[in-house]
Formats: sequence, C-alpha cells, structure tokens
Amino acid sequence: MKRVKMKGIKVKKAFLFLLLFLTLLPGLGGCTVVRGNFTKEYQLQGASRLRIVTRNGSVKVTGWHENYLHLRVTWMVQGETGNELSEYGKEIEVIPNWQGDLLALTVSYPSLPPYIHSAGVSLELKVPREKIEEIMVETSNGALGFYNLRSALTGRSSNGRITVEDCEGEIDLATTNGRVILSRLRFHGEKGRVVTTNGGIEADVMFPRTGYFLLRTTNGPVDLKLPSWTQGTLRLETSNGRILLDQMPAAVILRSEKDLMEIRLHGGGIYLEVETSNGNINLGESEYLYPPAPVTPI
Repeated sequence: MKRVKMKGIKVKKAFLFLLLFLTLLPGLGGCTVVRGNFTKEYQLQGASRLRIVTRNGSVKVTGWHENYLHLRVTWMVQGETGNELSEYGKEIEVIPNWQGDLLALTVSYPSLPPYIHSAGVSLELKVPREKIEEIMVETSNGALGFYNLRSALTGRSSNGRITVEDCEGEIDLATTNGRVILSRLRFHGEKGRVVTTNGGIEADVMFPRTGYFLLRTTNGPVDLKLPSWTQGTLRLETSNGRILLDQMPAAVILRSEKDLMEIRLHGGGIYLEVETSNGNINLGESEYLYPPAPVTPI
C-alpha cells in the first residue's frame, strides 16, 4: 500500500508540471533580434557645448577637422518572432535641440509594445575638435569612448567600460562594472575624477601643476603612469593588495603602511588620490613625451 501511494504522488506531480507547461506554452514564442542604422549631420549653429543622452547602448565621440557634426545611430530591438520589430526600430529618433551655445541630442523611443522585450541605441559621433569646448554624455548599459578631443568631458554610464585616448580638458567620468583605459589623457582645470567599480584602471595621464584629482575603483588593479616631471603629493590606498613603485626616482615617501602610501614628487603641485580594493596599485613613469604643464598665471 505504501509503494502504491508514493507512485501516485509522483504521477500527480508529473501531471501538475505538464499542466503548468501547457499553460505557459502559448506565451513561449520565439525571440528575434533585429538591428538597423541611420546617419544624420548637424550644423553647430554657434553651439560650443554638446550634450548626448541615450540608454542601453554605447556612445563614442571622436574629434575631427570638419565644421559639422556627423552622427551614426545603430539600434537594436529584441522581441517575439513574427511581430513588427523592424518597424519599431525605424521609429526610433534622435531629437536635436539648440539652446544658445548648447546642442543637445536625445534619443527618443516610441512606446514599448508588449511583444518587444528590449530596445537600445548606440551612437558614434564625429565632432569639430576645434569648436566644441564641452561634451556631456549620459547612457546606461553601454561603454563610453572619447578620442582625439580638446574638450571638457563629463560622462555617466553603468555596466560599461570607459576609454579615453589622446584627449585634453577638464575630466569628470563615472561608470559601474566596467574597466577604465586612459591613454595620453591631459587633465586640465583645478579638479577632475574618474570613478568605476568592479573594473581595473589603466592610466597614462598628465596633470596640471596644481589641483585635486581622483582615480577610484573597487575590485580591480590600478596601473598608473605619469610624466617624470609631475609635481605634487600622491595618496595611494588599497584595502587588499600591494602598492608598487616602478622606476620613480623622484618619489619621496612621506608615509608607508600596509594598505596606504603617500609620496611627494618634486614638491608642491597637485594632490592626487588613487583608491581601490582587492587589487594592486602600480605607479611608474610614462614613456610618452608629454609637453610640460603650463604655468598658471599669477
């Protein structure tokens, strides 16, 4: 009798699972991803500042010598097979708005129908390098890239890396869950920061003669290279890692503990904080020939 009862219970459970599967089956249609792209060109109309807003996609901004802005938009729509995914993607727009010296480019999505699971837009821009003085970018779930620019840079993202190459200007960049690569970046101004989480920072950068600056991450190493003539005080801190100085003859150690080191380079100058957890901090001299930082006029 006991064996028969157990067998009956097993059959009943199997029947319930089958019933649940049959109930959900009509909603388990196939999933399709559709992509498309288009391009736009804009005259600056006197604008010297640029704001870019999108979501679920990367943004790449490159400086060039033309006098207009070139934009390439790549959209991606994911949804149920057999529905009009392409038509939805083709309704995605980039809306320009000129406000004095500001040109704002905002991605506009149509209302999301039930058969579409997600939609995202990535942007690639070429902007007049000598005419744009400030660039502000906001996205989510996407990388940020800045190349060959002479502009102040402000960027916000999540779940995406940050890459800056051959740029100079005031810098304020933040992301989460992404690696940061700064190559031949020249900081300007009296303050600047680059912040991420769950990703390493690889930086070959130059700072001005004075100011406060911050490089911070968690769960990742920091590899920092500076010009040999850099002046200032550096505070290096990690909660679970080593702090290593590689070929820094000008470094004078002011404080040295297990997870913290303060050093001075040539006296005076900037104050730079470098912070991480669960990673080493490596400091060395850059092999790139940066021009000397300009002297601030009195």
